[in-house]
Amino acid sequence: MGNFGSIEAVWHYLDNIPMFSKVGAKAGNFSLDNIRMFCEAMGDPQQNFSSIHVAGTNGKGTTCFLLEGVYKQGGYKTGTFISPHLLRYNERFRINGKDAEDEDILRFFQTNESLLDKIPLSYFEISTALAFWLFAENEVDIAIIETGLGGRLDATNIIEPECSVITSIGMDHTDILGNTIEQICREKAGIIKRVTPIVYGDLPESCEQIILKTAESRNSKVYSAQALSPKWNEGKVQLAGFDFTFDTHLAEPINRWNIAMVAQVVKLLQAEFELPESTLKQGIESIQRVPGRFEKLRSDREWYFSGSHNLQALASLKEGLDLIKSQHRVVVFSIMRDKISDEVLTFFSSFDQRYYYEMDNDRAAGYDEISGYLEVQKMDEFNHSVILNELKASLVIFTGSFYFYPIVKQWS
Repeated sequence: MGNFGSIEAVWHYLDNIPMFSKVGAKAGNFSLDNIRMFCEAMGDPQQNFSSIHVAGTNGKGTTCFLLEGVYKQGGYKTGTFISPHLLRYNERFRINGKDAEDEDILRFFQTNESLLDKIPLSYFEISTALAFWLFAENEVDIAIIETGLGGRLDATNIIEPECSVITSIGMDHTDILGNTIEQICREKAGIIKRVTPIVYGDLPESCEQIILKTAESRNSKVYSAQALSPKWNEGKVQLAGFDFTFDTHLAEPINRWNIAMVAQVVKLLQAEFELPESTLKQGIESIQRVPGRFEKLRSDREWYFSGSHNLQALASLKEGLDLIKSQHRVVVFSIMRDKISDEVLTFFSSFDQRYYYEMDNDRAAGYDEISGYLEVQKMDEFNHSVILNELKASLVIFTGSFYFYPIVKQWS
């Protein structure tokens, strides 16, 4: 049995590896050498299935869910790799829309224990290798692979996808990816492979030029979501060239760009993965929710969770909130210390009531740090039930970090 006699042994092993959510950049290994070596020793499982590679500052997760829904609707067996997980590790790996089973995860660790001893991998690298192994084992037709951070040196960047997608570029992870939007864009453009088409969303002009030049240098064709002129009207999305609207269940207008990118991907992969327009429509409309992305927490209350943690995502969140008619808005937030900025705090200051919850996490900002910048009331394990009872008739948005999600789910 070795060290992995049970799934609990796997969780213990993973819990003892530094995670980005807890320690930030120190958890990363910004080189592809080890992941290449590990996957090669496994027989390069990532070469046994077709894939779509998705990078971007915001919108990656939603775009992955939409692509999964569309190809699953078309009868293809899908694999989807996303991060971070919100409640349990298994969420990172989806086979045909369902989370990976404990026994399959356990089998990976038992099968590859000697390799894990020989080749040191970070938490995300192990997860990436596990995703590739699972998708090969399950013989998926197409895998949707989300980058963890950046692109160029992201562990997922050893795949040779059918196409690459860059959803958006914004200021995030500047300590790792660069201090300007152009530097960040160059890192994300690192997923563009030779003679592999690239689809991109609504980007600043300077970033668009970087994408175009990178694609040209690699002889890759470029497809812009802007070419479809996406329009949003109360959850309905209209794309140029389509004689119907997509009636979505998504709440934020920004999703018109995600849907436009999915439509572009489907169009350019038609030769290998045929999908009629009716299936594209059905697949988009089949997505009832994307966990943690403006997710309604209870049917009887106007309570929502959004993992928005940078200025671009918060601007999108505001667009969604503005569509909900309410005179009184409450925010309950928890944020990582490295996400604090004047602009982010200004966003939170716009709410009628503000509560701050301090997470037990080395990276998380403390209540005293936030209250030094912004007038907030403290929410904690002792008073949250009383406060939430008072807020049951209010429009409440819980936000600031995906790592806040499991706490909020316990409350709601």
